[in-house]
Amino acid sequence: MEKLEKFLRYVRIDTQSDDTTGTTPSTEKQKDLGCLLVEELLELGLKDAHMDEWGNVYGHLPGKGSRIGVNAHMDTALEVTGANVRPHLIRNYLGGTIKLANGLEFSPNEFPELNKHIGHDLVVTDGNTLLGADDKAGIAIIMNALQYFHDNPKVKHSNISVCFTVDEEIGEGPLHFDYKKMNAKYAYTIDGAHIDVIENENFNAYGAKLTFTGVSIHPGEGKDKLVNALNLASEFISLLPKETPFESEGKQGFYHLNSIEGNSEVANLQMIIRDFKDKGMDKRIEVIKSTVNKVLENHPSAKIDVSFKKQYVNMKKFVDKKPIAVRRAKWALKKNGIEPIMGAIRGGTDGATFSKNGLATPNLGTGSYNHHGRYEFLDKQEFEKMIDVVIDILKSK
Repeated sequence: MEKLEKFLRYVRIDTQSDDTTGTTPSTEKQKDLGCLLVEELLELGLKDAHMDEWGNVYGHLPGKGSRIGVNAHMDTALEVTGANVRPHLIRNYLGGTIKLANGLEFSPNEFPELNKHIGHDLVVTDGNTLLGADDKAGIAIIMNALQYFHDNPKVKHSNISVCFTVDEEIGEGPLHFDYKKMNAKYAYTIDGAHIDVIENENFNAYGAKLTFTGVSIHPGEGKDKLVNALNLASEFISLLPKETPFESEGKQGFYHLNSIEGNSEVANLQMIIRDFKDKGMDKRIEVIKSTVNKVLENHPSAKIDVSFKKQYVNMKKFVDKKPIAVRRAKWALKKNGIEPIMGAIRGGTDGATFSKNGLATPNLGTGSYNHHGRYEFLDKQEFEKMIDVVIDILKSK
């Protein structure tokens, strides 16, 4: 339980980010966890541990050989609240339905992944919040690895660089990341799910914002005049290809509507676009532009403004330039009886931008699943196994 206690302590601190504030960190409460981590890092011998003005936490543990970096993010997702998290431990899960608060429950029928964790101890939510294992499980894995080296000073380890970032969930984790301060030859984000998977590629990602401006007329006088902005947005959505997250898997990309709000005169729509290939992303952007033009052809008195924001890129071609990072992770997994699988993230990671900017950073798993929701859970045995893997990665060879 001692290893798990770190995780349970971290998830009780609300660190949910916010994509509307325009500040870094996007929420000051992320610093609450950051301050705690600085204190703990100092206690573990990382004498230069500190938080910068942006809320990012850095620390270094001197050792022997190459400097290896490890990273996890402190913020939690926007979809479900991260306040007042009450984690619950299910010992020796026997299968079947897991009952949460307020009549909520989840079972292998809806989440077949549960069948792979029978006989293990699971940490679940009470149903009112997310768990925050994304990515406080990653933080706890790193902190437990550092605890091991602190408690076993005769064990030789590499020079270790640690950074805990803010605002990963809103795509701004690398915004003020200091590569010189990190000072690593290569690094790992500990921010995945399955512990046997090394992720060395991810989606290319864009965000799109569309503003639909109609013609506002009293409905009683609207014949051939009124153009409803909400109807314009609905028509745009209906004309997009049926390639949503619900219909896609593997390396298939998608269009995903994030939000829509407004009235009959003006409606605002936000969406994300994902594709593993550069040319595929270019095509998707053109599809959105052509779909806008189709709506305007049908409603010449309307106006539609569209803008795109590049969020992150596929890291594979950058990680491949420094194969030692993947090679070392494979060795550590095999040493711990885990056969490694190369995987692709159907999402993003701070490591994508780190890799693009010269710090090759593949992603490793945490043993946590169903991220961003009330049915999130952590497999205690897998979580502890990943601590051993990270320890081996950081040991001097």
